[in-house]
Amino acid sequence: MNLNIEQAEALIASKQFQQLKYFQEKTNVFTIVGQTHTEHWHSSFMSWLLDPNSSLCLGHYPLVRLLSLYMIKSESQELSLKAVFNMNLDAMHFETEKTFFTNDKKKRSIDVYGESEELVLVIENKVKARENMNGTDIGQTKDYRDYVEGHRKNGQKVVCLFITPDPKQKPYDKNYIQITYQELYDYVIAKCIEHPQLNKDGRYLLEQYANNLREPVHGSPMALVNTSLCNEIYDRYGETLDEIFDDVEGSTNYLEDSSLTCVLYVHYQNIFDEIFLSLDEKKFGRTPKSNIQRRIISFTDLFNAGKIQDGTEFVLEYDGVCHYAVAEYDHQDNECYMLLLDEKHQPYFNSKGEKIGYYKTSSQAGIDAINVYRKKNNIVAKLETLNGPAYWKTKEGVTIKALIDSM
Repeated sequence: MNLNIEQAEALIASKQFQQLKYFQEKTNVFTIVGQTHTEHWHSSFMSWLLDPNSSLCLGHYPLVRLLSLYMIKSESQELSLKAVFNMNLDAMHFETEKTFFTNDKKKRSIDVYGESEELVLVIENKVKARENMNGTDIGQTKDYRDYVEGHRKNGQKVVCLFITPDPKQKPYDKNYIQITYQELYDYVIAKCIEHPQLNKDGRYLLEQYANNLREPVHGSPMALVNTSLCNEIYDRYGETLDEIFDDVEGSTNYLEDSSLTCVLYVHYQNIFDEIFLSLDEKKFGRTPKSNIQRRIISFTDLFNAGKIQDGTEFVLEYDGVCHYAVAEYDHQDNECYMLLLDEKHQPYFNSKGEKIGYYKTSSQAGIDAINVYRKKNNIVAKLETLNGPAYWKTKEGVTIKALIDSM
């Protein structure tokens, strides 16, 4: 298929495409006031959302949705749906930055703290920063839980949540349940927006907040909020979108490329990127140049799923040259990495004799391996992008992409 102007017009003039364009261009009040991704601001919003007495006027409905998500993800029997239904959740009181001192005089502040006679809810909210160790080998999540356990009243249930946009970021204290902002949107915010009792002001604020979640953190949006609309667009115009994606990805300079597909992509890049990101990872789940990915399947994910083992070997052939790597599992961190190897299948070492060349993603590992080879052989051109999962293969010839697709 070679895209023509009629097909291009059918896509960009469609009601669905224009609706997505409108959602993107609609003024976002949080961006205007410069409060897009500060942790304290997100925590304040979360506290307002969950407070049964807030101006949202949905009572404890948002809190029940969050506790239901906790029960779905938790293996603990600490809380049951029956117990939640029997609680007086309207009595929950919320505050942000609840400050206390540990036994060894460390000052700590819990991002979001909710309490009633029956329940204590602790939320550690991580947007950009990693967990604070406060100069010790103990993370803040452990300090928070120790404090709550030491002060809990008889009969109080304790729920600890670690909320982050990054599904790979884990809390120090394993008693916390990790919830991504995507899950927070899907299970709580989106359901509140759909609630028939939601007042006009509440709907406006939740929709504005949802729009703000599209803003990227570390190169990826905190949450994708228009997935249904994006999938509807793809269902109608899949062949056109496939051609745009393939042509842009294959172009050496899509910004200057005069082909119709590249011209369209450059003009409507934000819209196309959201469509591509919002589709299932097996279809796209990333932008054509892989600058942003919806969700990166890590080597730890593959290891935990039994797709690779500690010591699984990989080879990448590019420009007639083979590059090598091996999966190495770190038992202390419970993480699996890709370790680059030299042409003799040996690790690289730094001046201290420590192994180097560990990667969480195969694309960057491949780029660096190829560029190291080019530098050694006085090849000036540097590789900028690489679809690593499609290039790296096991000794049996199975690509990492095939392993990911089988998840």
